[in-house]
Parts: sequence; C-alpha cells; structure tokens
Amino acid sequence: MNLSEEQTKIISSKLEDGAGIADIQKLVNDEFGLPITYMETRFLIDDLNLELAKEPEPDPKDEASEETIVDSKAGLIDEGGSVRVEVDKIKRPGAAMSGTVIFSDGQKATWYVDSYGRLGLDPETEGYQPELEDIEAFQMELQKQLQGPGI
Repeated sequence: MNLSEEQTKIISSKLEDGAGIADIQKLVNDEFGLPITYMETRFLIDDLNLELAKEPEPDPKDEASEETIVDSKAGLIDEGGSVRVEVDKIKRPGAAMSGTVIFSDGQKATWYVDSYGRLGLDPETEGYQPELEDIEAFQMELQKQLQGPGI
C-alpha cells in the first residue's frame, strides 16, 4: 500500500498516542479512503516499522482479593487462586461442549464433553496430571458453569 509521508506521520502519531490496530484500520478507511482489513493494517504497521503502544504493567497493589472474581478479558472464574474454568462460546468440532481450565498450579488445559457425555482433558504440557483436589474443584466449577444462564 502506498501512503504519503504525511499519512505515515499521522499513523505514527496515532500509534504513539496509544491507538490500536482497529483504530488505525478505521483511520485508513475513513480518513484516507483506502479499504483495508485488520490483517492488512497489522502488516502495514510492520512494513512502516512502527510499533504498537505497550500496555502498562498492572500494579500488584491493585490485585483483587481472594474472593470470586470474573476476568473480563478471558471470561474466567477465579475462586481465590484455585481452579479457573471457561466455557467456549463456540464449541470445538466434535464436542458437545468445550472450554479451558487453569489449575491451581497454573497449568492450563482444554476440556470437552463428547456426544456421549464423557469429559476429557487435553493439557498444554504433555503428560501433565492435575492433583485430585484440582480435578474435584474443576468438576464442581464446571457443573456450576453449565447450570448457569445461557447454557
């Protein structure tokens, strides 16, 4: 994509001000009149040797207490540092239901329920076996999630 030097400066300025890829895509579409996809925008930023603004590190003082909290980015339920469970909005192929789980030791796995109602786990770390307490907590949390609204 051929942009003028002025257009490149505008994009650079917006990125320095904290604009994201979607913001730059909208700018190029609306202001420059050039239709561009999200992926093309990402490639454009790379081609222009520009960088996205980095998000500031979270302040540990702002950490939530050990009560139940919902992580709005990931949709995970946190029961005070134990097992966190997420139900996929779009199920995995071949599964009746699916999602992810993060166990108390930080290990992550995908879970699924097949068409026969069998529960399966696919850990990210090959050979990982969660503790019995984590399995029980996972099953209880999954049951709560599946009994909730919208399921």
